[in-house]
Amino acid sequence: MAQAQSQEPAPTVPSDTVLRQRYALPGSHFAKIAGEDIHYVDEGKGPAILLLHGSFANVRQLDGWAKVLSRKYRVIRFDQSPGGLSGGNPRGDYSTTQRIAVIDGLIDKLGVQKFVLLGTSSSGVLATAYAAARESRLNGLILANIAVADFTLDFSTMPKALLDAVAEDRTHPTFHRHEFWRQILLANITDDSQVTPDLVEQWTVLNNRALRDAESMRAIRETKFSFASSGEDLKHIATPTLFIWGRDEHETPLETHGIPGFAMSVAQDKTLELIPGCSHMMPLDCPVQSAERMLPFLVRVTGR
Repeated sequence: MAQAQSQEPAPTVPSDTVLRQRYALPGSHFAKIAGEDIHYVDEGKGPAILLLHGSFANVRQLDGWAKVLSRKYRVIRFDQSPGGLSGGNPRGDYSTTQRIAVIDGLIDKLGVQKFVLLGTSSSGVLATAYAAARESRLNGLILANIAVADFTLDFSTMPKALLDAVAEDRTHPTFHRHEFWRQILLANITDDSQVTPDLVEQWTVLNNRALRDAESMRAIRETKFSFASSGEDLKHIATPTLFIWGRDEHETPLETHGIPGFAMSVAQDKTLELIPGCSHMMPLDCPVQSAERMLPFLVRVTGR
C-alpha cells in the first residue's frame, strides 16, 4: 500500500541573502557560468585542483580537503546546480554535457590552463566523463569512493533508525526533516561525533532550498545517467589516476567498485590508496588522512 503523503506545509527556508551570509566562505564568489548562477570558492596558490562534491552536498562538504590542500595548491570548488548556493539551470538541463560546460566555463574564467580533477561518490560520473572528454586539460585525476557499475542499496543492512527516517521522509516529498539527514550522515561517517547539529542544519536547509525549485527537481529526476558510465570511461582515460578508498566504505565497497575500477583504468600511472577508519563520505569522515595520502600523487603529477 502506498504511504499517504503529509499535508504539512514545507518549512520556511531562509532567503538566499541570509544563506549566503551563513554559508558562503571567505573565498566565495558568484558568477554566471554556462548560463547558470554558480557559487564557487577559489583559495590558495599553486597548481590548480578542482574538487567536486557528492550528491545532496555542497562546497562545505569539501572544507577539510580544501584546508589541507590549499596550503600548497590553488583549490577550486563549486556548488553543482541547483544545490548549495548555486541557482538552477534555466533550461532544466542537468545533463553531463551541461555540467562539463560549467567546469569548462569556470576553469576558463579563472584563467586555469591545466588542473587536477577530484571526484567523490556520485561526482565520479562527472569526473570520469570530464576526463574522457577533456583529457588534455588534466594533470591528474583523483577518484574517491566512486561507483564504476550500477548497483542497488541493500536496505536489509541499514540501521532501523535510518529506515524509519527514510520511510517518514517519503510522506513529504517537498522537504526533508533534520532527522532524515542526521541518519543519512550517521550511516556514512564512522565517527558519530562529526555529525554535529550545525552539519545537520546545513544539509537540511540547503537541500530544502534546492527542493523549492520544483522544475529543477523534476528535470533532475528525468535526467538519465548510469554509474556504469564511469567504468566505461576509465577504459579510455590515460591521465594519471589516484583511486582512494575508505576501508569501511559500504556504499561503493572496495571489492565491487574500487578494485574493479582500478583494473578498468588504462592509465599507466595509477595508484590505489586505502584509508583505515573511513567510510563513504570521505571528505567529512577522514579529510586530513585522505588529503595527506593524496599529496605524493599531487607532487608527482604537478611537479610541486
